[in-house]
Amino acid sequence: MMDKATALIDRLKQRLARAFWFTLALVFLIESWLWDNVKEWLRALEKALGVEKIEPWLEGVVARLSPRMTLALFAVPMIGVLPLKVAALALLARGHFLLGVLFIFAVKALALGVEAFLFDICRDKLLQMQWFCRLYSLVLDVRAWAAMLVSPIRPRLAELRRALRAYAEGFVGGDGGLSRRIARLRELARPKRGV
Repeated sequence: MMDKATALIDRLKQRLARAFWFTLALVFLIESWLWDNVKEWLRALEKALGVEKIEPWLEGVVARLSPRMTLALFAVPMIGVLPLKVAALALLARGHFLLGVLFIFAVKALALGVEAFLFDICRDKLLQMQWFCRLYSLVLDVRAWAAMLVSPIRPRLAELRRALRAYAEGFVGGDGGLSRRIARLRELARPKRGV
C-alpha cells in the first residue's frame, strides 16, 4: 500500500515538474514574441509620427558612450516603467482587477518593445562586456530550450488560435453579427410610441 502511494506521489511530482517547466518555457516564449514584435510596432509608430531620425541620432549617442554607460542607457526603460507598474498595482488594490491586469500587460509589452528597440542599437557595445556576453548567450540557449519544449504542442496551440479567431470573427462578425446585436438591443431599448 505504501509503495503505491509513493509511486503515485512520484508520478505527481514528475507531472508538476513538467507542468512548471512547460509553463516557464511558454512564458519565456511569449516574452520573446513580444520582444520581437513590439519593437517593430514601435518602429512603425516612429514612422507614422515622422520621427524616424530618433534611431540614427540614438545610434550616434551610443557610439560615443562606454559599454557601462550604454548599459545605463539600456536600463532606463526598466526603471522608467516602475511608476507605471505601481499605478497598475494601485488599480488592483482599489478593486479594478481587469483594468489593473490590462495596464500591467500594456506596460510590460511597451517596456519590452522599448528594450528590444534599444538593444538593437546598444548590442555591440553591451557585448563588449564579458559578463553581458555570457548572459546574452544564456538567454539565447534558454530561448532555444523553450522553443524545443513547446514545439510538440505548437500545432494544437495554432488550432486553438484559429478556433478563437473564428469565434471572435463570428461574434464581431464579418457578417455584421455584432452590429445586428447592437441594433437589436437599441431597438428593444427605445420607448414604444403610439401603443
